[in-house]
Amino acid sequence: MPIPCLFCDNDSGSKEHLWPKWIHERKDFGPLNFQLGGSENKIIPDPEIKVKTVCRVCNNGWMSTLEADNIPTIGGMLQDISMPLDEAQQKSVAAWSIKTAMVSDSMKGRAAPNQFYSRDERVKMRISREIPPRTLIWIARIDGVHLANFGTDFALFDPQKERIGMGSVTTIVAGHFVTQAVSVHVEKENTEIPELACKMGNWNDLLAQIWPIQKPTAQWPPRVSFTNGGPQGIAYLMDRWRMGKAVQKVIRAPKS
Repeated sequence: MPIPCLFCDNDSGSKEHLWPKWIHERKDFGPLNFQLGGSENKIIPDPEIKVKTVCRVCNNGWMSTLEADNIPTIGGMLQDISMPLDEAQQKSVAAWSIKTAMVSDSMKGRAAPNQFYSRDERVKMRISREIPPRTLIWIARIDGVHLANFGTDFALFDPQKERIGMGSVTTIVAGHFVTQAVSVHVEKENTEIPELACKMGNWNDLLAQIWPIQKPTAQWPPRVSFTNGGPQGIAYLMDRWRMGKAVQKVIRAPKS
């Protein structure tokens, strides 16, 4: 039986790039280090990883439009061009980040019990680019040119150490551009969520929040950039919410 599209009721099977084709056209990123869940790390010669969890109508329709809308903004940041993002640009980049996170999430397997984003959330993304509730999104800059997609899920507990929900984090890197999205699901409606706590870091200087929108203009890059290693290493960003089992990891080794 055909598997339905991630975002609609059509049959899936269209080859969607994990990182959009236009990103690969701007830079040859070379081989990838690839790891999914607890599987063995392996080298993939072709960085143009494709997934078959969407249909042709979505792939060539609203998803293509979302990519086109973001090429001037994300493309500029990818190529290390400083720029201000107005509210419309912040929302558009945030929608792109969650769309990409949803496609990444589908790599766990369409029937995987730990697939995070719900059908309703994915449909709302297709129809109106609606970002799921209880979602936070930031942008950042990294020195050098990199390509990465890293995801992990974590459990959320109340002060009495009772589990009240789950969270999912996706960190995407393309060129100098970095975005990180965190979404939370509660297990019972009307649950009061404690303030999300991450590992300590210089996050206010390294990150600019674009969702929910905090300022009419978000400046990129932030005051401090991530590096490949050291005290401002990108690994700290990828690890800052990692309180549970890693479920997805697709990351390219640094390129000099």
